[in-house]
Amino acid sequence: MEAEEQILRRLARSSGLRRQEVREFVQFEVVAISEGPLEAVVLRKLRRARRLRRDLGLSTEAVVIILRLLDRIEAVEGRNRVI
Repeated sequence: MEAEEQILRRLARSSGLRRQEVREFVQFEVVAISEGPLEAVVLRKLRRARRLRRDLGLSTEAVVIILRLLDRIEAVEGRNRVI
């Protein structure tokens, strides 16, 4: 559990979000906490979340919906590139 708190702290500091905000995105399963190379992907998504909250004044729930939709769009675009 302590390792998870350290990762949350590091992600919060690097993304500009509060630790509680990062924890909420983890609880909503928008991002998964892990150490290593996947952390860069998580950090990129958290920074996007911060920009959505800051620039558009969106709630956490609205940001979660948008991030999920963006993930789906990116998945579809990725499949279309292969075809």
